[in-house]
Amino acid sequence: MENRELSKAEWLDKAEAYCARSEHCAADVRRKLFEWGAPADIAAFIEEKLYDNDFLNDARFCRAYVHDKVEYQSWGRLKIQAGLRALQLPESEIRQALADIDESKYISNLRALIASRRTDSRTNRNSLDDKTLRFLLQRGFTFDEINKEGADTPYND
Repeated sequence: MENRELSKAEWLDKAEAYCARSEHCAADVRRKLFEWGAPADIAAFIEEKLYDNDFLNDARFCRAYVHDKVEYQSWGRLKIQAGLRALQLPESEIRQALADIDESKYISNLRALIASRRTDSRTNRNSLDDKTLRFLLQRGFTFDEINKEGADTPYND
């Protein structure tokens, strides 16, 4: 990058181009502006303008984040919720995005993860061992969800 100072308009153009490439949240933009060396007062101005021009939209970001984590990474609700909270997004937007999860895809992901872990020759094919349970919990699925879908777990009474 050049050694000259960028104007507010140039910083805004750069941030808009960044946001146009893919969906980002305000925390992502703040981090990127810091990496680029933008002054703090300009960063606040840019964030406000990005919201005004709909380059940043918390609801849209939450929906995209939830969709991608369920669709491509098979995350559970708890891990997705933690990821969104870490990005300091509004709780109401997080709840709405989580409520919009395609339940059939979500359960399908959980069942596929359970099935993939049962192929391990060290485990009983008819039950979940502690290692598999910990894996599923770390993926963000609740104990109740795991218990319901892995109905033959040793944790069911």
